[in-house]
Parts: sequence; structure tokens; C-alpha cells
Amino acid sequence: MKYGKATAIALAALPYGTPAFAADIVRLMGTTPIISVQSTKGMYDLERCMIEVDSPVMPQVYRQPDQPERVMFVWDGIGGGLGGVSAVARIDGVKNGKVTFWGREKILRRIKPCLE
Repeated sequence: MKYGKATAIALAALPYGTPAFAADIVRLMGTTPIISVQSTKGMYDLERCMIEVDSPVMPQVYRQPDQPERVMFVWDGIGGGLGGVSAVARIDGVKNGKVTFWGREKILRRIKPCLE
């Protein structure tokens, strides 16, 4: 079987790939939350604020169609959290969002003004 030059290079590079880190969100969320607070702000205002905050790591935002009143934020941080996850925040409720936060205090300090 004949391989092209690009295929041969890719196959030769396989053993030298970068290490993979699994982001174990469930394991972090299985720990005791650092904070759980009921806000007077709505979900969308909280979400906008938490995304726009000055942070060295941007959160990834997750939604599920079967849970329209819930949004989850995940901040990556290789080595800073469990399995490469630095922090997780979940907002429950559209009108008065309840924010639950797990993870590094550094991220919490940056988003805390959004909760007040």
C-alpha cells in the first residue's frame, strides 16, 4: 500500500503528540461548592457580565435544549483544577438566577461583582 508524503509525516509524528488532559467537570461539581447565591439579576445579565469580566481565561458556555433555565460556565486551567478544569459556575433560573460556583478563588474574585 502506498502512502503520500503528508500521511507518512503524520504517522511519524504520532508518538510525539502533545499530552491530553481530560476536563472532568462532573468530578469538580461533585465537590462542595465554594459559593451558592441567589441573585436579583436575570440569567442573561449574569451570563453577559461573567463573559465580559476581565479574566485571563475565557469561559466556555454550555446549554442543553432540555434545560432552558440552566447555563453552565467552565474555565480551563491545566493543572489548576481537577482534570484541567479551573472552575465551573452554573446559573439556574431565568428571572432571578441562582449561581453555584466550584473551583479556584481567583476566578470567583473576578466574577463576584456580577453576582451583587
